[in-house]
Amino acid sequence: MGVKTALIGMGRMGSIHLKELVRLRSEGLIDNIMVVDIDDSRLNTAKSMGADETFKNIDEALIKHPEAIIIATPTTTHYDLSIKLVNKAHLMVEKPVTVKLSEALNLLSESRKTGNMVVPAMVERFNKTAEEAFSIVREPIALSMVRVGVIPQNPDSYIGVIYDLTIHDLDLALFRLRPMRAIIAKSMLNRDNVSLLLNLDGVSVNIESKWVNSGKLRIHTYVGLSTFTVADLIHGLIYSNGAVKNVNQGEEPVYLEDKNFLEAIMGKTKPFATLTDYISCLRIIEAVQQNYNVVPL
Repeated sequence: MGVKTALIGMGRMGSIHLKELVRLRSEGLIDNIMVVDIDDSRLNTAKSMGADETFKNIDEALIKHPEAIIIATPTTTHYDLSIKLVNKAHLMVEKPVTVKLSEALNLLSESRKTGNMVVPAMVERFNKTAEEAFSIVREPIALSMVRVGVIPQNPDSYIGVIYDLTIHDLDLALFRLRPMRAIIAKSMLNRDNVSLLLNLDGVSVNIESKWVNSGKLRIHTYVGLSTFTVADLIHGLIYSNGAVKNVNQGEEPVYLEDKNFLEAIMGKTKPFATLTDYISCLRIIEAVQQNYNVVPL
């Protein structure tokens, strides 16, 4: 038996998720796909893409008792929806799951009470280029992570670039290094531009994120005691030890994260990311915003 799955939101990310959910249904991991959106035209699109049922509000979908819910709505709605639904089903929430640390801690408490997972959709963990490039590095001493993207049409609804772009690289740094604490050596923060210099248990991590009018860039540099690796995450290229390597991404990252979420619900694997991982990111973000220097993780 597959998992009864509801998708809330048929915007850009919701449409990408639906495409992968339809494939996962054909592979037997999903029994039924429900899509919720307030817009009739988007619901019609969802039907044409393969959704089994569509609804204009979540309460109608809850009557069908979904076991998994993916939240891909505007940023400012993520927490309210998550806290409402955490006792109904396992959740995967597009980033940012919450904007405030206090909200994330409250959601974690409710998740533990109900036994339902809340999985942050940190899709860059499935980027094969980043994974392979970091695996080359022995004894890392410094990381540089640059991420540039087009400013959204409604940037204020995304809160700021730190929650849209920076959080991906911050999560990757914490995921790879698993530090016990972060020291914030330097920071510059506004809505469209973030510059962070962190010390994660002795490893220097520089994160640069920027919204621009056009263009896209994802470049990571990993320095070890005897290695120097540059990864182009968009084009799947690794420059290391005088050689250039093309990396085959294989499966789409969103497919991999959706599959992992469903298989975790079925007890076949562990979730690729946890709410406590996300809380570590928020601890650093709030420390930057409040001018704190040391963050226990």
